[in-house]
Amino acid sequence: MNASKVIFNNASQFKVVSVDSLADSFIIYISSKNRKSFCPNCEEASSKVHSYYTRKFADLPAFGKCSQIVLRARKFYCSTLECPLKVFTERYGDHFKPYQRRTDRLHNKLLNIAIESGGKSAERICSQLSIPTSDTTLLRIIEKKELPCNNGVIALGIDDWAIKKRERYGSILVDLTTNRPIGLLGDREENTVSEWLKKRTQVKIISRDRYSNYQSASTKGAPDAIQVTDRWHLLKNLGEAMRKILDREHLALKKVREANRETKTTEPRSLKSSVPTAQQKKFKEVRLLLEQGVSIKEISRRFRMSRITVRKYKYLEELPKKKCSSPTGLENHLEYIKKRKAEVPEIQLKALHQELIALGYRGAYSTLSDGLARYEMAIGKKKGDKKVLPTDLSSWRPSITSKLFFKEAKKLSKNEAHILNDLCDSSAILKQSLGFIREFRQMMLKDRSSEGLDSWISKVIISSINELCGFANGLKQDLKSIKNSFDLAWSNGPVEGNVNKLKTLKRQMYGRCSLGLLEKRLVLARS
Repeated sequence: MNASKVIFNNASQFKVVSVDSLADSFIIYISSKNRKSFCPNCEEASSKVHSYYTRKFADLPAFGKCSQIVLRARKFYCSTLECPLKVFTERYGDHFKPYQRRTDRLHNKLLNIAIESGGKSAERICSQLSIPTSDTTLLRIIEKKELPCNNGVIALGIDDWAIKKRERYGSILVDLTTNRPIGLLGDREENTVSEWLKKRTQVKIISRDRYSNYQSASTKGAPDAIQVTDRWHLLKNLGEAMRKILDREHLALKKVREANRETKTTEPRSLKSSVPTAQQKKFKEVRLLLEQGVSIKEISRRFRMSRITVRKYKYLEELPKKKCSSPTGLENHLEYIKKRKAEVPEIQLKALHQELIALGYRGAYSTLSDGLARYEMAIGKKKGDKKVLPTDLSSWRPSITSKLFFKEAKKLSKNEAHILNDLCDSSAILKQSLGFIREFRQMMLKDRSSEGLDSWISKVIISSINELCGFANGLKQDLKSIKNSFDLAWSNGPVEGNVNKLKTLKRQMYGRCSLGLLEKRLVLARS
């Protein structure tokens, strides 16, 4: 087979003169088969050769060796008398660009590798592929690549992302028709977003979270666009309100726990974790100041606490006990520990540790010993003649219990349904909250209609449950876009996925990249 057809395509304008095989590379000598060339200025053809010179290009590797192409290029006289270029160099439509030292196909491969892997990682990959290059060269290739035009976007998703957490935030823009990112903004301010929208008058749908800057920027920059509030954020905000209610109804939770503990020996027991005395003292002092009418802002400044925490203490009669779960996964092996201690009461902890390692336990011996001591399980607490070990340490945390209020009734297990019923029997507020939450979920996820949303808001406000009233009043401030989220299929799901991808790229570059480089790696990456 002709070497020209192997190295280039059949219709190529080049012919291979010779090939040299060295120890670690191939050198391919080629020349052009064209009899004439076109002047880049006047675009007139010329066949009068002025001189010859050589150009060297790096090419894709072959058989584990580097490849280099040596091209015998020509210079031509321009035949047009009025043209200022008396002599011009030969131009090629394929493979070789002016001033370039790499073939087009190698350049495209390096661009894709750099976009996917970054600088140093891509350099190491190229080294394994017999493509010698540096990380700075790869980054320059990305920086020279132009971003695609994003003026045709119709449905836009917008969300914020952390440039530097708790200090600087930017905005990510996603085309919801293709689910692909189209750009990054350096901040999340109203003026920045609205100016971007004003330049793209074709945007008809804007999906966003409940951030006030995005709401006002969308109204200002695209007044004719339909705004849609993300459903996930609505449920998240409702879940946060439910958790605050559970924190406030801590005594009802405690009553249910104690009742279950007395009537069911097989029920899990909560961990006896002693709250630090300093924390209890601070809680009592905060409560005392609140009763005296001291403002939340002043208490927050005096104790150096978050105002959210002070506001939370306002509705608590006692400080909830914190429950800890072991990072080594000790909770998953409590049933086995209970069984082994029942079978062999005198079993040594070291022997038990070896057995747990075989079952997948990841902690050291000292971690196991400390964990069992903290859970009051090192030797087991006697109840009659039996040693009883708890099997679940996190059943009664408000963060876990609040999820039961959002589950469908038919999907609740028997134990979960029993817990939920006991909670509602112990507190009228929890029972009323459960009804409101299930009605809201039914409208949003099942009926997909906002028809009953106004009456739901009115009923919640009349109920005087402070946390749900705050949520309902917040809905009234952005009611039109929230109703659109009930009625329309658009959501911020694709945006959240691209934010996760953006975080991965940012961590891959150790957070030291420029905004422009990060934007190009995100937008140009293949989906």
